[in-house]
Amino acid sequence: MAYVSDDNLEVCGKEITLIARTNTAVAAAANGNLEEGFCFNKDAGMLQCPAGELSTRVEKRTAKNGNTYLRYIFSKVTCRKCPQREKCRVGRSNAKTRSYSITQASEKNLERLKFEESEYFQERMKIRHRIEEKNGELKEAHGLRKADSRGLFAMHLQMYFTAFTANVKRIVRLDELAME
Repeated sequence: MAYVSDDNLEVCGKEITLIARTNTAVAAAANGNLEEGFCFNKDAGMLQCPAGELSTRVEKRTAKNGNTYLRYIFSKVTCRKCPQREKCRVGRSNAKTRSYSITQASEKNLERLKFEESEYFQERMKIRHRIEEKNGELKEAHGLRKADSRGLFAMHLQMYFTAFTANVKRIVRLDELAME
C-alpha cells in the first residue's frame, strides 16, 4: 500500500482528501519517546544519559519535509570509562562519535497523524483495502502490470477491457452462488 508523501499531499491540496497512511518513519518520529534512562536537561539544553553525563553538543538539521533532526553528541572518553557502557545504547556504539538522534515531526505531519486517528479515516481505509485488493487482482491475474501496446489510447483500452473482464468474472461468480 502506498504511503503519504509531501508531493501527494501538495497535489491533493484542500479539494481532495488523501486516504493513505503516513510513512512509518514519520509516524515513529511523532511518537518518539526517549529510551529508558535518557532525559532532557532543560537547564543545560542538552540530553542526559542514564549515568548522568550531559551531551557535549547538539547538531540540529531541518529536512525538506519540515521534520527537525537533533543529534546529541557525547564524549567518547567519558563513554569509555562509564560503568553502564554495556547497557547504554550510546556507550555500545563503535562509531567515531557517540551520539543519540531524535526526530521531531513537523506540525503538518502531526496534523496528518491526528487525522489518521479519526473515525472517518478508519472507515475509508477499510474501503481502500478492498480497492487495493482489486487492483492487485487486475495487475497479477489479468495482465494489467504491463501495457500491451504503445500510446495512451491503447493503454486506456487495455485498462477498460481488463476491468470489463474482471467484472464479467465477478458477475459469473455471483450468478453461480445465487443458483446454489
